[in-house]
Amino acid sequence: MHDGSLRRWIKGFLQEGVLGVRRSATNRRYSIDLKVAAVVDYQDNGLSRQEVLHKYNIRSNSQLTDWVIRYNSGKLLAPKGAGKRVRKMGRKVSYDEKIKIVQWALDHDSDYQVTAKEFDVSYNRVYDWVRKYQATGNWEVLKDRRGKKPRPKGDALTREEQLEEENRQLKAKVRRLEVERAFAKKLREIRNREVDDPQNTKRFRN
Repeated sequence: MHDGSLRRWIKGFLQEGVLGVRRSATNRRYSIDLKVAAVVDYQDNGLSRQEVLHKYNIRSNSQLTDWVIRYNSGKLLAPKGAGKRVRKMGRKVSYDEKIKIVQWALDHDSDYQVTAKEFDVSYNRVYDWVRKYQATGNWEVLKDRRGKKPRPKGDALTREEQLEEENRQLKAKVRRLEVERAFAKKLREIRNREVDDPQNTKRFRN
């Protein structure tokens, strides 16, 4: 058994129990909306790779990397027959301009491709900005949250913060050990039940 497969099974068990193990052993299809949301959370909203993988139940780093590359090249949301689109992903777009772009898109029946060409930005970015605004009704969601200053290295944690961090790490360790033990036990039970059915056990082999 590959280490990657074992980690994927444990992750599935932690999230969904035995059903999660079965699902993790099969291929999963992700919607376009989920892919875009994952990329935006990673690139624009400050989530780490591991946080994004856990939040969207993504199987591997390589999948997220592929989505990021396709998103930034304007390919992730390409509608069929849409033709060539502008791909200026590196252009800096201000907060005020994002508002203007979203307003223009909404005034033109949410035609993302036309809006992208009008403002020389990608289809993906227009789609994401409009979607976020419509979901919240708040223009603040369009602000760029990248580049937030981390706590300076010289700033020591307070005693309360230290205790909270130690407690968080301890709980995470205990939880991980509990999950690993429960998973190993459940996997043995599954194999014992299905030992007489080779068709089922094939799904748990690599």
